[in-house]
Amino acid sequence: MPTQLKRRNNEWVARVVINGREVDSKVFPPGRKKGPEWTAAKVWEVQRKKEILAAMEQQETPRPILTGFERLLEWSEKYLDHAMRTMSHITYTEKKTVMAEFLLYCRDEGIDSFEGITKPMAAQFLADVADERSLNRSNVYRKNLLAAMNWGKDNIEGFPQGMQVFEQIRPYTVDTAERYVPPEEDVIKVLQQAQGQDLIMLLTYYYTGARRGEVFRLSLSRDLRFDEGLIRLTDHKGKGGKKRTRWAGMHPELAKALRWWVSVRPCQVDNVFMQIQNDTCMGLPFRQRNHLMPRLCRRAGVKPFGFHSMRHKSAAITFVGGGLNAAQILMGHSRATTTDLYIRSAGLYTPPTVILDALGATRIAAAADELLKEIMPPEAESQEAFCVHPNVYTAIQ
Repeated sequence: MPTQLKRRNNEWVARVVINGREVDSKVFPPGRKKGPEWTAAKVWEVQRKKEILAAMEQQETPRPILTGFERLLEWSEKYLDHAMRTMSHITYTEKKTVMAEFLLYCRDEGIDSFEGITKPMAAQFLADVADERSLNRSNVYRKNLLAAMNWGKDNIEGFPQGMQVFEQIRPYTVDTAERYVPPEEDVIKVLQQAQGQDLIMLLTYYYTGARRGEVFRLSLSRDLRFDEGLIRLTDHKGKGGKKRTRWAGMHPELAKALRWWVSVRPCQVDNVFMQIQNDTCMGLPFRQRNHLMPRLCRRAGVKPFGFHSMRHKSAAITFVGGGLNAAQILMGHSRATTTDLYIRSAGLYTPPTVILDALGATRIAAAADELLKEIMPPEAESQEAFCVHPNVYTAIQ
């Protein structure tokens, strides 16, 4: 059955699975379920499976014996196919670059088998990356290659199970520049420049401390529990890029804002936030919003900052009000040491309720309350809710 890739603009992917293993796949254009694009994907699945089964029965296409370097290529291609289906386009592009450079290095060094990927060889490759680019970039390559090898152990036949070369190599120590955290006054000025969906999205970042993609991926049916005051955030920061989820408390102001936005959205779709700039993209989830924060900061006349700076601001406020543990819970870090890199301090265990109290006891929260009153008047018509874009009015009416 074709499945929709939300991270690839809702394209349909058709897969052929035989004996529990995917043997082929193909991507089709986006469209509605059971529409022409979906039907084409379904027909391809059925026909392709018949072809492969017939070839297997007649032994017309026996699996060739791959050379050592061909096995390396097979591992790379299958891992990148997996990344394309399950990860964002930016992540896929990064992994594609890393795998291409690593295979070129293997070829130049005469490494034509998995067994040839030794710890000294891997260390030299990462050292070359560090010399040519930076220590931080070398650490990025190490992380991606480690994830690719962990995936290969579970998904590539004959992949050596004992390969831990990149795990054995310690990442470089990098002196990172101090990240800019905007003052409360600047955050308030930016919020005052935002309207409708933009304002609600920024408040979601502030009250949850979420990463950019976690807010983009929010689902109305799966991630919002208004009656329980909970919001679920999903990332791919687990070992080997595995998905992780966590439930966080939903501040009353955020719940009020999200309830309003859900009631006035121009499209009844499951994703909470959506593209509304034109009819072609109407209702689709965001994949990026590169221009929103620079535009709002410019209008507000403040030093530019982005979504991640909002996350840092929330973490700093939470730490001051509740300590290291509260900030760790807010940010969804597995280890307190990771949070400590953000806040450069230490603390004790704090109940999760302190997070909501800390975020709600600031001038940002007070300003947010006033702004919400302006866009959510008691007798407001949903048609007047948030935008003057003509196609949005059409969609609402």
